[in-house]
Amino acid sequence: MNITFNKLKGDSKIFEELKKNPSWWTRFKNDKSLYIEIRKDNQVNVYFEGGSIARIHYCSKHKKLQVFTHHKYLNLPAPSKSNAYIECSDIIEKPIKKDSEILVCDKVIERVKTCYSQKHAINGVIDKQKWSEKYIQGSIIVQSSASHLDSEFAYNDDISQNRIDLVNCDDGIVTFVELKRMSDGRMLHKTDESPEIVKQMQRYRDFIMRYSNELLAYYQIKVELELPVPKSRPTSIEPEPHLLIFDTWEKNTPGRDTHRRRLQEILQREKIEYSIKTDL
Repeated sequence: MNITFNKLKGDSKIFEELKKNPSWWTRFKNDKSLYIEIRKDNQVNVYFEGGSIARIHYCSKHKKLQVFTHHKYLNLPAPSKSNAYIECSDIIEKPIKKDSEILVCDKVIERVKTCYSQKHAINGVIDKQKWSEKYIQGSIIVQSSASHLDSEFAYNDDISQNRIDLVNCDDGIVTFVELKRMSDGRMLHKTDESPEIVKQMQRYRDFIMRYSNELLAYYQIKVELELPVPKSRPTSIEPEPHLLIFDTWEKNTPGRDTHRRRLQEILQREKIEYSIKTDL
């Protein structure tokens, strides 16, 4: 199904209701470890470490905001074997006990932080080589609120399907960033032929050229919802997407050194804009 720009409307009912700042929404906004994204279908997602913990939309049938989250974050059984998510708008702003200042929403946030991304942790610390792309993405976003505009930017048309990891804005210039780990199998083939990432970046370049006039819609909605936005208002689009490579390898080996060298040679040959990070 095509995802189009013209569905996103700043005057949609969901945004009108969120501007009233229900208590659970305020809790989400005030927690600096979480981040919130506006979606083109007039829905809102709340994320922690790259994982969506709450999906919010306006239900025209019931005339109210609805909030969906994983049943384990509510400490409740799954609704069914095929559905792990519960619509919790009727309970999320209630106190956990009578006269308590702690809301169900506060416990949801607490459980998210203790449940999510912890299966590889030792004493609460995840080894760098086991960092997932989602964990890296989420960490980058919360550390760069001064330039972060959007994440998981999705658009499908008759030509291609695209989901770009990060959208940044510095000095008014919007840049689309694809995030990959150095160890990702899509980054390098055993031969010197162009790997999948080269075709992906070329597809993103074509996408930006086709839709450069439509890619500036999110800033104003975030401003009105009092969400973090880049310091400078978006005014133009950088035509070249940027590849951000995260090198989590802590131990150097001849094979890894060769991998790094070959990958950079290919990216330079294909004129792909890239940078490499080794830590958060």
